[in-house]
Amino acid sequence: MQLQGERIVVKPVELSDAEALLKLEKENREFFQRFTGKRDEHFFTKEGQIERIRKAVDDRETDQGYLYAIVLRDTGQIIGEVMLTEPVRGNLQSCWIGYFLDKSFNGQGYMTEAVRLVVRHAFEELRFHRIEAGVMPHNLGSMNVLLKAGFHKEGIARKNVNINGRWEDHQTLAILNEADEEKRSGIERCNPPVIAPPLGPYTHVTKVPHGAALLVFSGQVGTDPEGKLPDDMKQQVEHTLANIQRLLEAESLTADHIVKINIWAVEEVDWSHFHEVWAKFHGGRPPAMTMAYVPGLAMPELKVEIEVWAAAG
Repeated sequence: MQLQGERIVVKPVELSDAEALLKLEKENREFFQRFTGKRDEHFFTKEGQIERIRKAVDDRETDQGYLYAIVLRDTGQIIGEVMLTEPVRGNLQSCWIGYFLDKSFNGQGYMTEAVRLVVRHAFEELRFHRIEAGVMPHNLGSMNVLLKAGFHKEGIARKNVNINGRWEDHQTLAILNEADEEKRSGIERCNPPVIAPPLGPYTHVTKVPHGAALLVFSGQVGTDPEGKLPDDMKQQVEHTLANIQRLLEAESLTADHIVKINIWAVEEVDWSHFHEVWAKFHGGRPPAMTMAYVPGLAMPELKVEIEVWAAAG
């Protein structure tokens, strides 16, 4: 089994990978150590990697865990690892995801691509419903990887992992299996292979079930609960999505019921901030979206306006 990406291939580790994994681990020893528990000297030997791979094969065969190598398509070099750990079946159908990437390849989108491939495989083939991740709050690069891959923040787990002799807080993030969620709203979202995947976190095609009631929420703006409008663009974005969430809840709907969102802005959007609040809003199931810059909105103090179409039934 190989998961094919644009620049990488993600595949289960095998014994023939021992030398390459050892090289990856030794060259990034100090870098990786900042984010993981203590590893003994045996780990940094070929024998240690062989034992690790054999355990990974056994775990894979017994559904106890999954370890994947990230391989460059053009050279065959192993540049990182992704692991699914602590799988729980029964009524939960959940697991945790973790990853490491060669420091020389950080910040180039390789890990985001790898996480997306593994998440899709975990949902479609391994039939997980929920995947969780824990990231130290200062590790913004890893946080952005998960947010770009569709994860949403859920809260802080205080002092829950011992890293290098110190108990560290971790931001908990999670993503849900879209196919499972579709059963609740009846709405189906997909990205057909006839065209390239979306350039951002949204969906190409939305299918509404027959007989569903159509609700249109007029353009919403970023007023706070008291009706005051902040000057800051980021605050207006946050308040606008929060207001939409309240309107959906008032109709007993969730973001799963959204058919289409149209966004208009009069000044440049901070996309890092937008993707963070956008991921929280849609919870890992990005709806169809159109975003445009316009010369002005109804009032000069308005910087963003968002219109929502939803379906119930």
